[in-house]
Amino acid sequence: HENKESRLLWIRGDPGKGKTMLLCGIIDNLKEAAGTASAPSGCLLTYFFCQATDQRINSATAVLRGLIYLLADKQPALLKHVLKEYDGAGKELFVDTNSWFALSKIFTNILQD
Repeated sequence: HENKESRLLWIRGDPGKGKTMLLCGIIDNLKEAAGTASAPSGCLLTYFFCQATDQRINSATAVLRGLIYLLADKQPALLKHVLKEYDGAGKELFVDTNSWFALSKIFTNILQD
């Protein structure tokens, strides 16, 4: 939480082990911390839950797509990074076999912004 170089948490485990409840507690804690004076200005907390039984949301591409959507929804100014790529590729940007690379580029640009 305090390490500015490592802001990613990935939890993985067997069904029924309490991952969702653990993460809900962590999210609540991070939301409280984001509301304090010591939180960085413009701090956004974004998270994405995968479910192994749903092929639409259990891939790295789905995670990127979801995170980009959530970030752009919270900060509409970030949508410019999506539109820049979308204008050239259309909706295939999000679903074709190269979507991971395009979404990675968008996500990187959003993070740098």
